Amino acid sequence: MPRIQIKRGLKANLPTASMLPGEAHFTTDRGTLHIATGATARLPVVPAIDDLATVASVDGAADFLILHDASAVGQKEAKITVNAFKAALNIPASDLDEKAAVVAGGTSGYIWGTNGTDGVIRLNNSMAWTKDAANAFVTLAVGDVDCGTF
Repeated sequence: MPRIQIKRGLKANLPTASMLPGEAHFTTDRGTLHIATGATARLPVVPAIDDLATVASVDGAADFLILHDASAVGQKEAKITVNAFKAALNIPASDLDEKAAVVAGGTSGYIWGTNGTDGVIRLNNSMAWTKDAANAFVTLAVGDVDCGTF
Protein backbone atom coordinates (compact mmCIF):
# COMPACT_ATOMS: atom_id res chain seq x y z
CA MET A 1 0.00 0.00 0.00
CA PRO A 2 1.35 3.48 -0.84
CA ARG A 3 2.39 5.78 2.04
CA ILE A 4 2.68 9.50 2.49
CA GLN A 5 5.47 10.72 4.73
CA ILE A 6 5.56 14.22 6.17
CA LYS A 7 8.86 16.04 6.61
CA ARG A 8 9.78 16.08 10.28
CA GLY A 9 12.40 17.51 12.61
CA LEU A 10 13.02 20.00 15.40
CA LYS A 11 11.10 23.30 15.42
CA ALA A 12 14.38 25.23 15.33
CA ASN A 13 15.19 23.48 12.05
CA LEU A 14 11.94 24.28 10.19
CA PRO A 15 12.82 25.36 6.65
CA THR A 16 12.59 29.03 5.71
CA ALA A 17 13.25 28.71 1.98
CA SER A 18 12.72 26.40 -1.00
CA MET A 19 9.35 25.15 0.27
CA LEU A 20 6.54 24.06 -2.01
CA PRO A 21 3.01 25.41 -1.34
CA GLY A 22 1.09 22.70 0.55
CA GLU A 23 4.25 21.01 1.85
CA ALA A 24 3.76 19.85 5.46
CA HIS A 25 6.35 19.91 8.24
CA PHE A 26 5.89 18.16 11.60
CA THR A 27 7.98 19.23 14.61
CA THR A 28 9.04 16.24 16.67
CA ASP A 29 9.96 18.30 19.75
CA ARG A 30 6.83 20.51 19.87
CA GLY A 31 4.20 18.33 18.18
CA THR A 32 3.17 21.09 15.77
CA LEU A 33 2.29 20.96 12.11
CA HIS A 34 3.21 23.72 9.66
CA ILE A 35 1.99 24.01 6.08
CA ALA A 36 4.01 25.95 3.49
CA THR A 37 2.06 28.67 1.69
CA GLY A 38 4.96 29.69 -0.53
CA ALA A 39 8.68 29.23 -1.03
CA THR A 40 9.52 31.21 2.13
CA ALA A 41 6.23 31.31 4.09
CA ARG A 42 4.34 28.82 6.22
CA LEU A 43 1.40 28.78 8.64
CA PRO A 44 1.09 26.72 11.81
CA VAL A 45 -1.90 24.41 12.16
CA VAL A 46 -3.51 25.32 15.51
CA PRO A 47 -4.53 22.40 17.79
CA ALA A 48 -7.97 22.01 19.31
CA ILE A 49 -7.82 23.67 22.73
CA ASP A 50 -9.54 20.78 24.50
CA ASP A 51 -6.76 18.43 23.30
CA LEU A 52 -4.08 20.42 25.12
CA ALA A 53 -2.62 19.62 28.55
CA THR A 54 -3.45 21.81 31.55
CA VAL A 55 -0.69 24.12 32.81
CA ALA A 56 0.16 23.56 36.48
CA SER A 57 1.55 27.06 37.11
CA VAL A 58 2.12 30.25 35.12
CA ASP A 59 5.36 32.12 34.42
CA GLY A 60 3.98 35.51 33.39
CA ALA A 61 7.10 36.61 31.52
CA ALA A 62 7.68 33.36 29.61
CA ASP A 63 4.25 31.75 29.18
CA PHE A 64 1.93 32.73 26.36
CA LEU A 65 -1.79 33.05 25.78
CA ILE A 66 -3.21 32.50 22.31
CA LEU A 67 -5.57 35.17 21.01
CA HIS A 68 -7.68 35.59 17.92
CA ASP A 69 -6.75 38.99 16.42
CA ALA A 70 -9.86 39.98 14.46
CA SER A 71 -8.01 42.95 12.90
CA ALA A 72 -5.24 40.79 11.41
CA VAL A 73 -5.14 39.87 7.75
CA GLY A 74 -4.47 36.20 7.00
CA GLN A 75 -3.44 34.23 10.09
CA LYS A 76 -5.54 35.69 12.90
CA GLU A 77 -4.21 33.63 15.82
CA ALA A 78 -1.36 35.33 17.68
CA LYS A 79 0.45 34.99 20.99
CA ILE A 80 0.92 37.36 23.92
CA THR A 81 2.76 36.80 27.19
CA VAL A 82 0.65 36.57 30.33
CA ASN A 83 2.38 39.70 31.68
CA ALA A 84 1.73 41.68 28.47
CA PHE A 85 -1.93 40.63 28.60
CA LYS A 86 -2.16 41.77 32.23
CA ALA A 87 -0.51 45.08 31.27
CA ALA A 88 -3.11 45.57 28.53
CA LEU A 89 -5.76 45.17 31.24
CA ASN A 90 -3.84 47.56 33.55
CA ILE A 91 -3.10 44.80 36.07
CA PRO A 92 0.45 44.82 37.50
CA ALA A 93 2.45 41.73 36.50
CA SER A 94 3.16 40.94 40.17
CA ASP A 95 -0.56 40.64 41.04
CA LEU A 96 -1.91 37.11 41.25
CA ASP A 97 -5.54 37.95 42.09
CA GLU A 98 -8.37 39.52 40.16
CA LYS A 99 -8.34 43.30 40.04
CA ALA A 100 -10.18 45.86 37.98
CA ALA A 101 -9.97 49.57 37.23
CA VAL A 102 -13.08 51.73 37.57
CA VAL A 103 -12.11 53.95 34.62
CA ALA A 104 -10.12 53.20 31.48
CA GLY A 105 -6.43 53.74 32.24
CA GLY A 106 -7.11 53.95 35.99
CA THR A 107 -5.15 52.11 38.63
CA SER A 108 -6.49 48.63 39.23
CA GLY A 109 -7.52 47.59 42.68
CA TYR A 110 -9.59 44.96 44.39
CA ILE A 111 -13.23 45.78 43.69
CA TRP A 112 -14.28 45.19 47.28
CA GLY A 113 -10.87 45.77 48.80
CA THR A 114 -8.93 43.69 51.24
CA ASN A 115 -11.55 43.87 54.00
CA GLY A 116 -14.75 44.92 52.20
CA THR A 117 -14.30 48.67 52.80
CA ASP A 118 -11.15 49.80 51.00
CA GLY A 119 -11.70 48.67 47.40
CA VAL A 120 -11.98 50.83 44.30
CA ILE A 121 -15.72 51.01 44.96
CA ARG A 122 -16.63 52.37 48.38
CA LEU A 123 -20.00 52.52 50.13
CA ASN A 124 -21.88 55.11 52.14
CA ASN A 125 -22.73 54.31 55.78
CA SER A 126 -26.30 53.29 54.84
CA MET A 127 -24.97 50.57 52.52
CA ALA A 128 -22.98 47.39 53.10
CA TRP A 129 -21.72 44.54 51.00
CA THR A 130 -20.34 41.13 51.67
CA LYS A 131 -18.70 38.48 49.53
CA ASP A 132 -19.66 34.93 50.29
CA ALA A 133 -16.45 32.88 50.53
CA ALA A 134 -18.23 29.87 49.03
CA ASN A 135 -19.02 31.54 45.69
CA ALA A 136 -18.21 34.52 43.49
CA PHE A 137 -21.23 36.61 44.42
CA VAL A 138 -21.22 39.90 46.27
CA THR A 139 -24.35 40.95 48.15
CA LEU A 140 -25.17 44.66 48.29
CA ALA A 141 -27.41 45.65 51.22
CA VAL A 142 -29.05 49.07 51.22
CA GLY A 143 -30.28 50.57 54.50
CA ASP A 144 -32.08 53.92 54.23
CA VAL A 145 -32.43 55.56 50.85
CA ASP A 146 -32.84 59.31 51.30
CA CYS A 147 -34.40 60.87 48.23
CA GLY A 148 -33.93 64.38 49.61
CA THR A 149 -36.50 67.12 50.02
CA PHE A 150 -38.74 69.04 47.62
